[in-house]
Amino acid sequence: MLRWASVGLVGVGFLCLVLLDKETVELHGEGEVDRSGPCRTDMEVNLLPPMSADDDTMLKDLFTYLTRPNSRTCGRVLKFGGMAMRLEDGERLEIFEDGHKYACLDPEFSLRSTDQCLVYSFGISDDWSFDWDMEAFGCSVYAFDPSIKTMSGHQNGSIFFLRYGIGQYDYKDDHDFRLRTLDTFVKRLKHTQRTIHYLKMDTEGAEWEVLRQQTGRGRDSVLWKNVQQMGLELHFSDHRPVRRHVPFYRQTYETFLRLQEMGFYLFSYEPNFSLKPDMPVPGLRENLTDAMEVVWVKTKCAGGAGGLDDDRGGESTALR
Repeated sequence: MLRWASVGLVGVGFLCLVLLDKETVELHGEGEVDRSGPCRTDMEVNLLPPMSADDDTMLKDLFTYLTRPNSRTCGRVLKFGGMAMRLEDGERLEIFEDGHKYACLDPEFSLRSTDQCLVYSFGISDDWSFDWDMEAFGCSVYAFDPSIKTMSGHQNGSIFFLRYGIGQYDYKDDHDFRLRTLDTFVKRLKHTQRTIHYLKMDTEGAEWEVLRQQTGRGRDSVLWKNVQQMGLELHFSDHRPVRRHVPFYRQTYETFLRLQEMGFYLFSYEPNFSLKPDMPVPGLRENLTDAMEVVWVKTKCAGGAGGLDDDRGGESTALR
């Protein structure tokens, strides 16, 4: 039987960020990079290639794309939030961190420089650490979760909570949760002319319908018009074994191709450390966890490409 407990280090991480401002915060990147302009000359991205007709090749390409982002896509990475957790399983005891998200602070993205930072955070449960750290960084945070009992309204100085969830259309689900599209939230909160510097989603599987709805709207979507960065936990537990859910993965592959056409490129991947890596994928040597953290940036600086498209040309025409 698994037993969970919070070690209670959230306040430590929160305090560390409070003491740092946007000019002195320690940033972690690889090597020396060109800081002279908004685009780094050494920037590279990995591209998702056109979808293969062979199922095993398609699955290998999809999960290689997700789990091996190019380390040169972002030169300045900062972690927001996170709670230390303890997992006990019989004689096994593990300590790990959960609930954090990574953000890119390269000059192209205004998260670090703006005085009007705006963050949308979908999926809270009992972990506000990401939201607190973003607030400490100077951002206005709109937090959403229909499953918790917190009353809607201001939670902290710059955190506003709404007891709603995100979905592919506006409705009330079987749990009596009120769901709205991303477009509806942006319109009703009067953010249609604002940049959403970071969109976070940890929505236990609802991310798939949201991504399909947004990429289906193409250049009319909030993702295209407003969002700079997007950090998601992707959930695959309902779609395994992967070979038995090929239609889902082909649909997901097309969704990611549409994201790529919008200018979104992955820069961060991390497995969910609370789970065992017991999901095999054709062509991959190691099993994966069936939940994983990934982050995209929307960039106009993707001049160099590497990784999956090294010997296969072509591009998606999903938005044309």
